[in-house]
Amino acid sequence: MKSEKNKEALNLIEKAVQDHNAKELNQGIDEAFLQRIPANEIRQSLFQGLELSRKKLFTPEAPLPQFLLSLEVLHQGLKRLSSAEGIGKSGGIPLVIGVVEGDPHDLGKNIISRIYAASGYEVYDLGTQVPVDAFISSVKEKRAKVLALSSMISTTMAQMPEIIKRVKAESPDTVIMVGGAPLDINLAKSFGADGYAESAVTVLEETEAAMERVSAKEKW
Repeated sequence: MKSEKNKEALNLIEKAVQDHNAKELNQGIDEAFLQRIPANEIRQSLFQGLELSRKKLFTPEAPLPQFLLSLEVLHQGLKRLSSAEGIGKSGGIPLVIGVVEGDPHDLGKNIISRIYAASGYEVYDLGTQVPVDAFISSVKEKRAKVLALSSMISTTMAQMPEIIKRVKAESPDTVIMVGGAPLDINLAKSFGADGYAESAVTVLEETEAAMERVSAKEKW
């Protein structure tokens, strides 16, 4: 059971991200470290703050610029956690990320990309409308351990099985994560992906689980 001081620190972190207040964020993280709150609990509070901000996105209360400020504060918090945990000091896990060809939507991809980068991954962001061959060549060139594919449109999402099939043929040990509004876990499995993240809140945990499955040659 969390103590009142623990709750106060975690609530402060959550509110600081929602209010994009870097000063309060640092105060909350300092207090969390002082109380020896586990990193995963601090991380969840960071993500919860962003999720609350996202739910207000495109409303007068939280227009896009305000949400992007919340994302920046989240990024700062994740970097502090990674630094405290000693992650990323000797080079992170190479990860390629991009939105499939025909889809210009990059907000979700940008959020996930920054979360990966702040959490110690060595991120190569290919942007939007990425052709199949570009994904394959980048995975090979960067020796990517993870490929993260995004699509917000059901018609462009249909390219994912071909991308996954070709990447696995060239780099069978690369872990392939998929995400986007039209996807769910069953579609991800049917496409041949190794993992699926419903949101920024679960992406790190789901990616780690997928990497463990692939390493152990276990079926998803």
